[in-house]
Amino acid sequence: MTLDASAMSEPKSGAPLFIGEHFFAHSFRTKAFGEPMGPVLMVDHFWMRKPTFGLHHHEGISAVTYVFEDSRSAHMNEDSMGHKLPIQPGDLHWMMAGRGAEHDEKPEGDDALVHALQIFVDLPASLKNAAPYAVHLASADVPEYRQKGVRVRVLGGDLLGVSSPIQLPQPFSFFDGHVDVNASVELPIPKAWGGWFYAVDGALLLEISGHRLVLKKGSAVALRATAAEATARVVGRENAHFVMLAGVS
Repeated sequence: MTLDASAMSEPKSGAPLFIGEHFFAHSFRTKAFGEPMGPVLMVDHFWMRKPTFGLHHHEGISAVTYVFEDSRSAHMNEDSMGHKLPIQPGDLHWMMAGRGAEHDEKPEGDDALVHALQIFVDLPASLKNAAPYAVHLASADVPEYRQKGVRVRVLGGDLLGVSSPIQLPQPFSFFDGHVDVNASVELPIPKAWGGWFYAVDGALLLEISGHRLVLKKGSAVALRATAAEATARVVGRENAHFVMLAGVS
């Protein structure tokens, strides 16, 4: 498959988002890229010190929280389905809101500081009115793909023979990866999927079907739905930390 240069957006930095005195995020929305982020509607890369939002409502989407491994604190989740549990560093919590659910997430403990992603994923029409439910993946159960200079946590989907142990509401890849300088890894993008790539830290080179661009810390690109299966090659320009999200657009 050949993708032309327009298949990927230009790199974009997240918009600064402050809510009160205890929440800051680099915020990404589809409209900033001028094209879809696959099924992903928004991503907030955030730091939170104290409760910020209170109980609030979602419907027609999945509300996804991933707490980075380096988070100083856990993130306590409570929802209208009766769940009350901490989202520990390295954990993934995926709430399929369907026809409607409420939740609250807040830092746990004294001197708290949560470092995490909040992601909204659009649901296919067949699930928008389904009963809500949640899927939780503990850090200890997250499988990893490893090769020299590469470590990728496979939170959702499959990567080079490594599969996430959880079933998500829809086909979806969620990879949290680390590459050393000059190390590389190839990430599959199935036919008809779009995606979103983000440099959490460091700088990386992203190659897709001959199109190349550099992502620096805090910047992201969106990828349009592919007409055939494609591969994204990630190369560390520095020791880098990245996230890839992808699914049916």
